[in-house]
Amino acid sequence: MSSFKLYLSLLLSAFGSSILYAGSRPVKVETGISVELALQRKAELKEIHYSLEFNIPSNKKENVTGKEVISFNRQGISDLLIDFKAESSQIKNVLANGKKVAYKFEKEHIIILSSNLKKGKNQIQISFIAGNQSLNRSDDYLYTLLVPERARTAFPCFDQPDLKARFTLKLEVPALWSAVSNTYAVNEKTIKERKTILYNETELLPTYLFSFVAGKFKKHSCTRDGRSINAFYRETDPKKIAQLDTILSQVFSSIRWMEKYTGVPYPFSKYDIIILPGFQYGGMEHAGATLYNDKRMFLSEHPTPDEELGRTELIAHETAHMWFGDLVTMKWFNDVWTKEVFANYLAAKIVEQQFPDVNHKLNFLKSYQIYALAEDRTDGTHAIQQQLDNLQNAGLMYGNIIYDKAPVMMRKMEQQMGAETFQRGIQKYLKKYAFDNPTWDDLIDILDRESPQANLKQFSEVWVKQKGLPEISATVSNNTLIITQYDPFKRNLYWKQQFSMGLVYGNSIKTVEVNLQSHSVSIPLKTLPDYIIPNYDGMGYGKFVVDSASTSYQLQNWMNMTDDVTRQAVLMNVYENFLSHRVSADSCCSSLLQGLKKEKNALIASSICGYLSSVCMEMKGESRSLAEKQMLEIGQNHAITSCRQQLLRSVINLATDSTVVEALYNLWNEKSNKLLNENDYMTFAYQLAINRPQQYKEILALQRSRITDPDRLREFDYISRGCIPDKEEQENLFRSLLQKENRRVEPWALKLLALLNHPMREPFSNAYITPGLEVLQEIQRTGDIFFPKNWAVALLSGHRSRDARNQVNAFFTNHPDYPLFLKNKILQAAFVLFNSGNND
Repeated sequence: MSSFKLYLSLLLSAFGSSILYAGSRPVKVETGISVELALQRKAELKEIHYSLEFNIPSNKKENVTGKEVISFNRQGISDLLIDFKAESSQIKNVLANGKKVAYKFEKEHIIILSSNLKKGKNQIQISFIAGNQSLNRSDDYLYTLLVPERARTAFPCFDQPDLKARFTLKLEVPALWSAVSNTYAVNEKTIKERKTILYNETELLPTYLFSFVAGKFKKHSCTRDGRSINAFYRETDPKKIAQLDTILSQVFSSIRWMEKYTGVPYPFSKYDIIILPGFQYGGMEHAGATLYNDKRMFLSEHPTPDEELGRTELIAHETAHMWFGDLVTMKWFNDVWTKEVFANYLAAKIVEQQFPDVNHKLNFLKSYQIYALAEDRTDGTHAIQQQLDNLQNAGLMYGNIIYDKAPVMMRKMEQQMGAETFQRGIQKYLKKYAFDNPTWDDLIDILDRESPQANLKQFSEVWVKQKGLPEISATVSNNTLIITQYDPFKRNLYWKQQFSMGLVYGNSIKTVEVNLQSHSVSIPLKTLPDYIIPNYDGMGYGKFVVDSASTSYQLQNWMNMTDDVTRQAVLMNVYENFLSHRVSADSCCSSLLQGLKKEKNALIASSICGYLSSVCMEMKGESRSLAEKQMLEIGQNHAITSCRQQLLRSVINLATDSTVVEALYNLWNEKSNKLLNENDYMTFAYQLAINRPQQYKEILALQRSRITDPDRLREFDYISRGCIPDKEEQENLFRSLLQKENRRVEPWALKLLALLNHPMREPFSNAYITPGLEVLQEIQRTGDIFFPKNWAVALLSGHRSRDARNQVNAFFTNHPDYPLFLKNKILQAAFVLFNSGNND
């Protein structure tokens, strides 16, 4: 039995039972946190408490030093393994129960012999130098980001999610700095140039949710319903700072909605937010100290509906995590998706309340289903719930499947159960497992008892535990509509779901409800339709296949569908047909442009703009030039403001036609479009500098002179280096990115890598593909959770050549035992390269 299968079987019994570890057989010491080690520690360690002290110097080149006392109740007889992913020289002193002890440091673990421990209460004291990997240090601020198992890079700990603990923290920081942690400060003392801050004890938290931020920040506070929330930020633009009241208002609204829906009051002592430049994610749900990306929170003067909805969804998502992830935490990171599915699915409900005028069925298609399909259609797809033998690979669990396909699944599960029954089951789940660590199967047990007729265990087995999506065909035979789903991996699976089909009769369309509870369903018809429109209401999930005449009908008529959700759903069908090579790029582009000109719904227009960018990249010659010109024209004249913004943002990233580039240069040079913000003009400068290499210096110099915010200036100086036309300098820049110290701010490093692999730089940039893939395992070890996939995307997205495709194939051939998790990330990123019609 593999260690993972052992883990799954033991989860079904009492996780803390002493049967899990006999005591006579020591756990094998290996890097990371293995399932076996996690099981043994869970069986033996209780009542864990960390008392932590960090001394943070003002100079980021100096070490952050720390002291800690780890207290716990010990039930077993094993040697103690404390996780610390650092160099041995970073361990300065170790005491067990007040006595200095000899210890071993092996494979990222401090090992204390059982003979130095006792049954019952123990204390381990360690002095150490904190690792920098997860401290995210800049010149005048730092922040911890410890998910999924990065707490062990900062301080010695038991870094697994089911060993929840209480934390007390003491920080020593420069006197002019502010500091924030999970709880309120109880004491603060300043002596000369140093400040010491002591914080209250936390509620029970897993190590990945422990957090502190320190540096030069400004603070904005808001109080409602007896609760105060503070926002810490570095932004200097007064118009952006003025958005803080709106931001905090949405936090308060999200908290109120979650309390009402779950029946559980907000479970932590405080809720503060910190808005950070260059933050790796959209947000991170540290209880009491939630981190947010500045670009996602501070919107431009003219935000698009997508940007406004996106910010609200992000705030709702992180707030939902306080219940799902923080209060109730997964037992092992193979179930990390359970916290993400609830955060996204409930965020969609929260946003519906805050934006009552938005069509939220349409927004769900845009926000989740489109992104789920983008990953699920690739050869790198995987199940929502994945196998995980060691937490050192936990960061590779993340992606569109768990963030976007999982909410699609959850909507279908709620549909199978009924909304009220689903909510009642969720409330019971939260109350039963508050501050505990259940599995997905524990939740299914509760929901199954609430709704036995839904047969959720079979539903979960296919939707959650198996990879892929069905291919769903619709045919008519003998006055019968036959809907059949096919498992592309030939496992004979079927995905339970309900949706509607549109049957076209002349100028009218009749809808037929489809309840697909097995491999196929037959629906009798009185008369044969002229055409079939699959997934007419957007509630279905899969690849929908119809006859060529029906495919052509959708291409020519999607823009005439009067219902917004239907129009979006059929538009998605058209794009999927393009990706499946049932519709040519030229035909698809023509259809999209025709529809965009008459589109009145901003959300659908946004989808069209996104699809246009993708389709246009696959076009060549005169048809490509014509498409770019039409996109530019619509981008200057469309009735929907956000459509004009998005088209201009799209065109600058794909423009090859000289007249289009000239028009964009003039627009940028004169700053004549008030809808574009500073980030837009920075992007324009990067793209124009590459398009016009003879002018690159003056373009970058002018743009630099326009930037006043110091954090944005640092960003521009870092990224703009990628615009240099000298090939030797480009290669030097790429080689520098292979060194971890040069990609510390990951969003900036990704933009630089993408510029070096700009489509206009192929075939020269093909030389970066193999070394860029070779470094991916190190990227995973040293970067944060989304970095490996995003690195592969930045590396490969600008390529369309046969040589580029051959290099990826050769990489796999030369690495037959390459880790599956990382291989999937590459295959997801390479989908467009392999699917492109321009590979010859």
